[in-house]
Amino acid sequence: MPDMPYSLLRNPDGHFLNGDLTLSAHTGDDGMWTRQGPKLRSAIGDHCLLLSDERPDGLFELRNDQGTAIHNEALFALQSGPAQLPSRHLAELTTTGLTVLHGIMDADAISRFKQQAAENRLHKHPEETPHDGHFWMMQGLSWSVEVARACTHPVALWLLQEYISTKDIHFCHQPVITTLKPARELLGTFPEGGWHSDYPYHPGVFADEIWPDNPVFGAQYNVCIDSFETGNAGTQYVPGSHLRCKPPPLEFNLGGTQMGEGQHKDVRQLLAPAGAALIYDARTWHRACHELNESGKDRIALLNAVAPAWVLPMLDKGPVGASYLASDIPALLSQRQRDDVNRLCNSPPMVAPNDMPVLSERTSQRLPRTWRKP
Repeated sequence: MPDMPYSLLRNPDGHFLNGDLTLSAHTGDDGMWTRQGPKLRSAIGDHCLLLSDERPDGLFELRNDQGTAIHNEALFALQSGPAQLPSRHLAELTTTGLTVLHGIMDADAISRFKQQAAENRLHKHPEETPHDGHFWMMQGLSWSVEVARACTHPVALWLLQEYISTKDIHFCHQPVITTLKPARELLGTFPEGGWHSDYPYHPGVFADEIWPDNPVFGAQYNVCIDSFETGNAGTQYVPGSHLRCKPPPLEFNLGGTQMGEGQHKDVRQLLAPAGAALIYDARTWHRACHELNESGKDRIALLNAVAPAWVLPMLDKGPVGASYLASDIPALLSQRQRDDVNRLCNSPPMVAPNDMPVLSERTSQRLPRTWRKP
């Protein structure tokens, strides 16, 4: 692991320079570069590049060590990348069902987003009380460019595509901003319920509720706007539960959850710093534990349910998609980001491959069978 995060090299269209000097929309190990002064070295290749002085527009010219421009479009921006190779995150996700990908949002982006979210809550959710429980804001894609940028992070999308084993992925609902409030009445209690797996591993989707070992049909991509800690109700989960390929048993939702005791002896909390993404297998048993937010503050996160593009959406994505297209957000994105938002959020489901199982709509909150294009 380098002493500082890897760097990414992004052209004006939003594509990234790989170690073989080709461009790609999303990037794994090939797009990781280490920097020492004006020199950039490929994390896995032999190429060494020289950076020009930074231009007023924030871009750099890239040349090889003989001083020759390395690409027809030799202007690139530097973007902070992960602290370890994406392949290591993929190995961790494959082995444990969970990985924490740092650096999805920096401190400035988080600050801007929080101001936008506070204004939205004030005007659109005045009925929300300050304590106990949580609520969702569903229109973030149409009023926050930070939501669109976080949802199209190039390393996160590479990782999700590799884990789900297809580049044809989509979001099963529009990005959800969830605010978990500080506990007051709930402090010291042990509420029943809440244990579940995420879509598409919901009741009624798989025939006879039988979940296959392979392929993976869903992963959660949750960006921590605030850090997830033990004291602010970092989500409870059961490590390795995705390997059971079945939902939590009924008794798991009875009697209240007391971590480390009885049937909940293996329960832990998801922990991650602000700006990082929690990426985990959607079969994982987990629960929002409102009663554990003793911090006195809200804990905000951005939720995305990711699946192969032929899986039916969990919720109708049309209205938010239309609001996004009518907003000024697309103009603030690169072409690559616009393309990703469109395929993830604004495109109808694909036709299922012949070798895939037949999936149904979930039995709760029935969905219309016809896609309503925004």
